[in-house]
Parts: sequence; structure tokens; C-alpha cells
Amino acid sequence: MNKIQFYILVVLSLLLGVIFPFVLPDRFFLDAGLIVEDPGNEKGWIGSYPLTMLFYAVTRLGQLPYSLVALIQLPILYLCFRLIGIPDKFQLFTIKNILVYLSFIMIAVFIGQPSKEFFTFLFMGLIVLIFQPKELSLGVCLLISFSLFVVFGAVFRPYFAFIPIISIGIFLITRIKFTNRWILGIVTGMAVIVLLSFSHNLVKGSFFSEMSREALNLERMDKEDADTMIVSPIPPTNIFGEAFATVYGFISVNLPINGLKFFYKPQVVAFVFWQLLLTWILFVRFGYLLKDYTYRKKEFWLMLFLLSYLVIQAIFEPDLGSAVRHKIGVFPLFYFLLYYDEFKRKIS
Repeated sequence: MNKIQFYILVVLSLLLGVIFPFVLPDRFFLDAGLIVEDPGNEKGWIGSYPLTMLFYAVTRLGQLPYSLVALIQLPILYLCFRLIGIPDKFQLFTIKNILVYLSFIMIAVFIGQPSKEFFTFLFMGLIVLIFQPKELSLGVCLLISFSLFVVFGAVFRPYFAFIPIISIGIFLITRIKFTNRWILGIVTGMAVIVLLSFSHNLVKGSFFSEMSREALNLERMDKEDADTMIVSPIPPTNIFGEAFATVYGFISVNLPINGLKFFYKPQVVAFVFWQLLLTWILFVRFGYLLKDYTYRKKEFWLMLFLLSYLVIQAIFEPDLGSAVRHKIGVFPLFYFLLYYDEFKRKIS
């Protein structure tokens, strides 16, 4: 029954991927339009936008209707899930399963069109698959994955290169015998990214959140899609402001209670509850992995990669909409970590 449920969701997602371009508002496809049209002739080999534009131009996928793009791209993404595994009790209506069911629909929304997240999703799927074979030791998995994060950061999104650094920082602090090490680990991750940002400010004269989130939001302050922006109450003009902006950003994208003020926007309220439940389950599982580290070393490091990404979102993410889009891009990590105990036969 678990496999039947999986394939039912796949078929439903494909149908929705075909329908969504005809029913969703244009704002859901602004990024896709920019990628396909490439108004500034930016296509190239370095950078998320240039590389994505080049891919859709060379493959001619950019010339197809979005519904056909969905029919081509979505099966590739679900094949990635199939390779990772299908949970044994996937057919049961548990909170965890329902969150994943909803995520299948969100994948159809955000990646059933020309999208940068198509590449991020496949990359994260590859990272998970590297850690699954019993034949590969933890050291080999870490060496390969760290190298891939650096390369992916160099050619696609620079902040992915920070994941090995942040994950090592969290790992080292969690080896100390403290109470509530999971909280200390997350705080350490934020401290590492703030220190990296401070170093960047010393060299380049700007903090990470100042040059990314704050700069982008300043440009679109009065636009229609600006109401869910993440704007720190304290400007990140010094290291203390940057530290506060990082904590504020982390809470905004992972515990977005402030998003409930958009009660008149069902999609935002739905995201808030989806995110709160997902964060709660992940933090609980992080606690379990801390206790079982001796037997769950590979799973623990995958959790560190995910936590590192969540910390990075805290400093770069401009609004709630992009936050959920980017989380869907790394969903193979979420998927594996939600069910790692059911995939234990494939991993050592």
C-alpha cells in the first residue's frame, strides 16, 4: 500500500503540474518568465540565473508550455524520491506523511515550470544518495559531499559552499556534553554564519544580509509582492545588527508565527502551519540523532547539512514566498530525515 500511495501522489502531482499554469496567478511564474525570456542576455556557465537560463535555452525546454515542462521535470524529481526509498507506512495519514503529501503538491507548484530549484533539488538528492550505500564509509561520504558543496557553490549559488563550514561548527559543539545540545548546535550555526559575514564586511565592506536580503527588499519595497518581506527591525550595519538580523531571519523562515498576520492570504497561513510542524518534527529528530550518534553517524551529518542550510536561509532569504520555494528545492534532505529510521536497511 505504501508504494500505491506514493504513485497516486506522483500522478496527482503531474495532473496538478499540467493544470497550475492555467489557474495560478502570474506572480507564481515570474521567475520562470525571467529564465525563459532572459531579457538581459545573462545566460552563461556561472551563477544560478545564467546557468539555468543556459540550460532551458540549450534543451529547448524554455520554448515549451509550462504544462509540458511539468510533465518532463516532475517525473525526474519523483524518481529521486523513489531511489531514496518509499517509507514503509507512507499510506497512513500521520502528521509527518501529510506534510510530505502537501510537499508533493508544492513541488508541482514551484518546480513544475522552468526553475532554478530543479537543479538544487537534483543536487540535494545526489547528496542523500551518496550517504545511503553501506559500502561507502562516513569519511568518503563527507569528502565527496564537501567537495560537491564547494563546486556547486562556485558555479551555482555561493552560499552552498558555506554548508561544510557551518556543519563542522555545529558538529564540534555538539560533541561537548551539554544539556539541550540541539539548541546550542543551532546557535553555533548562526554564530558561524555571522562570523563569516563579519569577515566579508572587513574585506568587502558589507554584511551578507545587508548585500542580499536588505538590498533586494529595498528595491521592491512598494511592489505588490513585497508584503511578506523579511525585514529586520535592526539594520545590519554592524556585527550586532547582523547577529540580530540572522536570529530574526531564522525565526521568520523556520518558526514564521509572524506570518499569521496574513490571515487573509490562505496560501501564507497554510505555509506557516506546514513550516511550524515541519520544524518541530525536524528538531525532535535532531535530538534523537544526538542521542544515537554512535549508530547514526551518516544520518546525523545529513541533518547537519540541513540545519546549515536553514541557518543560511536566516541571512539570505528575502521573504516568506522565496523561503518556501527554496525549501522545496532542498526537499530530498527533508524527505530522508523525516523517514531515516525507515530507510535504515539501506544505510550504515
